[in-house]
Amino acid sequence: MNPRTQLPLASIMAIFATLGAHAAEVFPTRPIRMVLSNGPGSAGDILGRIAFLRAADTLGQAIVVDNRPGAGGTIGVEIAARATPDGYTLLATSFATLAVAPHTYKNVPYHPVNDFAPVSLFAITQAGLCVAGAVPAKTTRELIDLARARPGKLLMASAGIGSTSHLAGLMFATAAGIEVTHVPYKGGGPSAAAIGSGEAQWALGPLSAYLPPWKAGRARCIAVSGEKRSTIFPELPTIAEAGVPGFKFLGWNGVLAPKATPRGLVDRLNSALVQALKTPEVRQLYAAQGEEPAWTTPDEYAKIVREDYERYGKVVKLAGVKAE
Repeated sequence: MNPRTQLPLASIMAIFATLGAHAAEVFPTRPIRMVLSNGPGSAGDILGRIAFLRAADTLGQAIVVDNRPGAGGTIGVEIAARATPDGYTLLATSFATLAVAPHTYKNVPYHPVNDFAPVSLFAITQAGLCVAGAVPAKTTRELIDLARARPGKLLMASAGIGSTSHLAGLMFATAAGIEVTHVPYKGGGPSAAAIGSGEAQWALGPLSAYLPPWKAGRARCIAVSGEKRSTIFPELPTIAEAGVPGFKFLGWNGVLAPKATPRGLVDRLNSALVQALKTPEVRQLYAAQGEEPAWTTPDEYAKIVREDYERYGKVVKLAGVKAE
């Protein structure tokens, strides 16, 4: 090529920016596949479906949820990471798969920071300290005393190795000085069912996951894990004020696209999701699950992913959490 006919780099970038903007204007023209790394009935599944249904109305195309749980959520994350970066395959996942699982599983086939273009959060979740109905403890202090009286006898349920409920439970047990016998299940739904049936005795996971057995009277939630009380359940004390000073644990769920997805499409998806999360309808449906919607810009979410990946890598190492 004659050097005189070569376009300056700035001109080339301007052309691509124009093309990306045009693609965003007409996007989407067919249904979007949302790979969800959590199982049906999990907090991420329930809250995600609420938000995605409303976002689909804004986009004018269906968002089809494809649950792909397993291996701490890493199966679904890998599928999304390898998808064509055209905005038609997205990932809905939790902090556990991006900030925890890469540190607990060997040879995870994705990098949470390098392989994705974050779109937005759709929930920041407090964990609820919940017990099976037959467990006599009515408070955090009573649960701690019971666990100390029966070392290792009270089974702790979780949604799987490296899940939010696994890490939160271990952090609580360490802070409270109790012995843990961990029973990992394949998702938040099975974990909550185990608490509801009495197969396991306690768990510290997303409130929305344990709300069904709690409402049915088969389980009881006695505290929350945040710095302040839930606005949905203000009667529940924080774990810190109920007997474990300084304890805090928050999880999150969000939507990401494959890394090379054009920024124009990411912004379009962000706009639709944020609009959905701000609606009274979604806020009301989230409240029924014991949660509040949360949203971010793509750049804000990218910062959260990066910082939590580094932070929880250190926590996992100190706690000695490994995939079983």
